[in-house]
Amino acid sequence: MKSTIQTNAKTHHSTLIIGVPEHINQLEDIKLNDEIINDKIEQLKRTHIVSSNIGKVSSTHFNLSGNDYKVIAVGLGNLKEATSNQYLNIFGELFQFLKSERITEADILFDTFRSKIFEDVQLAALLGQQSEAAIYQFDGYKTNKSAPYELELDIHSSTASTEALQIALDRGSILANAINLSRDYSNIPPNILTPSYYAQLIENHFKDSDVTVDVKDGDTLQREGFGLIHAVGKGSKHSPRLITLTYNGTSEDQSPVALVGKGITYDSGGYSIKSKTGMQTMKFDMCGSANVVAMIDAVSKLNLKINIVGVIAAAENMINEIAMKPDDVYTALSGETVEVLNTDAEGRLVLGDAVFYATQFQPEVILDFATLTGAAIVALGEDKAAVFNNNASSELSEILSLASQRDEYVFELPMTDTERKLIKKSDVADLVNHTNGQGKALFAATFINHFAGNVPHMHFDIAGPATTNKNSYKGPKGPTAFLVTTIVDWLSNQR
Repeated sequence: MKSTIQTNAKTHHSTLIIGVPEHINQLEDIKLNDEIINDKIEQLKRTHIVSSNIGKVSSTHFNLSGNDYKVIAVGLGNLKEATSNQYLNIFGELFQFLKSERITEADILFDTFRSKIFEDVQLAALLGQQSEAAIYQFDGYKTNKSAPYELELDIHSSTASTEALQIALDRGSILANAINLSRDYSNIPPNILTPSYYAQLIENHFKDSDVTVDVKDGDTLQREGFGLIHAVGKGSKHSPRLITLTYNGTSEDQSPVALVGKGITYDSGGYSIKSKTGMQTMKFDMCGSANVVAMIDAVSKLNLKINIVGVIAAAENMINEIAMKPDDVYTALSGETVEVLNTDAEGRLVLGDAVFYATQFQPEVILDFATLTGAAIVALGEDKAAVFNNNASSELSEILSLASQRDEYVFELPMTDTERKLIKKSDVADLVNHTNGQGKALFAATFINHFAGNVPHMHFDIAGPATTNKNSYKGPKGPTAFLVTTIVDWLSNQR
């Protein structure tokens, strides 16, 4: 979106965008070309030409001072009860409508969207985000591609600082670009997005940026003792990669926040093979890692005063004559041995090595993100994530609060002595990667957390909300970049 901020209501385009609250008297006097138009908005609402229902977009025409306007009205609901989630809905539906109608130029009366609950800059950031995230599309492998869509939007505000609004819009755009970057990576077919190509894409993306990228190839991982990542990846001719992203936004004396992502670019299940329907969509088993890349992309472009280290364990879980088998035993980077009872429980293996590696950077806290267990979906549904916390309660409380404001709901599940005993229940090794009992999401989280040692650690199981099977105001079905905005908001508050 190309935007221009105006401090007056002198329109330049024939299309006018307004917000319609449930109660028109919640609006201050709205001027258009020096004429107050509150009564006209009230008349349109009273005659049901436009709707005040949240996110409902209506289209009509009216004449004002001899000028004919195409009016795009979007319902705001009761402004006294407005939430940021509702504004995400409002702006998402608005920009999806504009794109569907191929409207390329418009004026938006920003004052009609104002709520006393939110500052103008907060609304502007949500507007900027949804102007790009809500209309995302991926057709990179179609021969008949969609026509490019560009919108020129004049934003009219009578009170807000032009500079402040522009900064907020830019922040929203940066978040949207990060979200769409994660979606792009996640949508790439697995025959193309091999671990080596994934590493190459990330290196190219951060070239000439403040983020440094280090890549360990398969031979290096084996030589340096990443036994669990090597075990998962050795069943494929495409060897695994460990990708480390470093962003230093403040003094090197400040401990970094570590973000760790599961990057299984395709998961067949290995010898514990998935069903034919279970394999479909397994290209999305790297969404956690794509989200980590997106978080670091946004942090760097926002120039946050914080240090970040990102660790991505990328591998294909495939089958060949040397692939790992149930009953195999491998040695982790930590030096501990792990008995593999289920080769389809591979995510916790690569994350075990990656989380232990992250501890070497002496981070103040480790957050890992993974499409890990179907059990988390059974527990919470497809639209919510599970989180497991060890020694990071205060950080988690902040994240949960922000997540609820971003329509990215996360609920904490426990890790107890029961699971800590179960992960050590092997007759032949120090640890075991699978349990046939209940609490499989808890077991997996505890297995990963074991490798964090005493470092505060949060494990986010995003198996459900990492993708969606239906379109919404957030964008199309497919990968969602779940928790990218929440974590970037949280990191912004750590400055």
